Amino acid sequence: MKARPAGQEAKIKAYQQPQRANLVDMAAHRLFWLRATVILAFCTGLWMSKALWIGPRSYPLTPVSTALTPIDGAAALALYGALFAFAAIALVAPKPRCFIAAFLAVIAAFCLLDQTRWQPWVFQYSFLLVAIALYSWKDTDGARRTLNIARLIVACTYIFSGLQKINLNFMENDFPWLVQPITNVFPSTTHVLHRFGMTAPFLQVAFGIGLVTRRFRRASLFAAVAMHLFILAMFGPAGLDWNSIVWPWTAAMAIFDILLFSGAPECSWREIIWSGPDPRHAPAIVLFALLPWLSFFNSWDSYLSAALYSGNLTEAQIYLSDAGTASLPAAIRSRLVHTSPNTNVLNLQRWAIEDLNVTPYPETRVYRAIAKGVCGSLRDPAQLVLIVREQRMFFSRPETGYRCLEL
Repeated sequence: MKARPAGQEAKIKAYQQPQRANLVDMAAHRLFWLRATVILAFCTGLWMSKALWIGPRSYPLTPVSTALTPIDGAAALALYGALFAFAAIALVAPKPRCFIAAFLAVIAAFCLLDQTRWQPWVFQYSFLLVAIALYSWKDTDGARRTLNIARLIVACTYIFSGLQKINLNFMENDFPWLVQPITNVFPSTTHVLHRFGMTAPFLQVAFGIGLVTRRFRRASLFAAVAMHLFILAMFGPAGLDWNSIVWPWTAAMAIFDILLFSGAPECSWREIIWSGPDPRHAPAIVLFALLPWLSFFNSWDSYLSAALYSGNLTEAQIYLSDAGTASLPAAIRSRLVHTSPNTNVLNLQRWAIEDLNVTPYPETRVYRAIAKGVCGSLRDPAQLVLIVREQRMFFSRPETGYRCLEL
């Protein structure tokens, strides 16, 4: 091969350097706004679910280990306040690593003391912040690699959320419930929307994969943002007016999409899947691309696998006799519904949403811990039974009943 003249080489380098500088500046700009969006959305969720973190609450705590000492009262309030202080500093600090680390340390302490706090948005935001905190300001490619890790997390969230919805419970029950704001006003759309509900999971998987590719990125971005606008309309005040804690997360996800995938960023699927020798990439792949597969076999938690409102979740109800109901504290007794003679039902989902503004953590071990907490308030433990139905794509288990002595 004939060597280029020295003058030509110099011209090429002179042309490439401004382009590379522009790409670095663009990546740093995107990363700044990604950090701001995650922090603001995280704090909004924390504020909207204040009872989940500091009470008052009647919904029992479910610590990882009963040996852990609960944080309550002034200590809980101080730590909760510290979260907002650390977030505010991390929002404006040029190098926010220490403040993000402090914020995440407090979140981890709270989450060890109550598994109900392991909400999907807490999980996703936390690991996006981990990737941002580990960004090296000395590395000119650090911002680009951090953005690619964030792209991996967001794309995998869509892919597994779609895969989780490939079940008849979502298609025949959850999706028709979701679109009730439309079908109640326009009944003629019921059949069309039912058909759309059958294809929606596959479309979500498709645009999740499409976001990773250059060729289909723009169309996939449009589909992702449109989905979030649709969800906001259905769940929002003009729709079902339900589970308001997911509203800021839904809005944040649309912003993530625009920040990470708009403007045809110069990243291929290979760079998103593996961004070179970056130690942060391997944990992201394990947590968001590999372990969620185990959830289909009931070997990994659903909420850590993008299964919220997927129709593919473990559900539970607590049943009490009239005598058992009468012995409960008023705060819990008011949550029960009398369904038939000597039968009263405690709907755990409604209890969690009304008390904490979040849905229950849908795992059998957590439901058993909650039922055990209720059992502790009964004069006669024989008056309660917990019914759990574990639903997964494979190896779903039939309904199982637990008495207080079995918890």
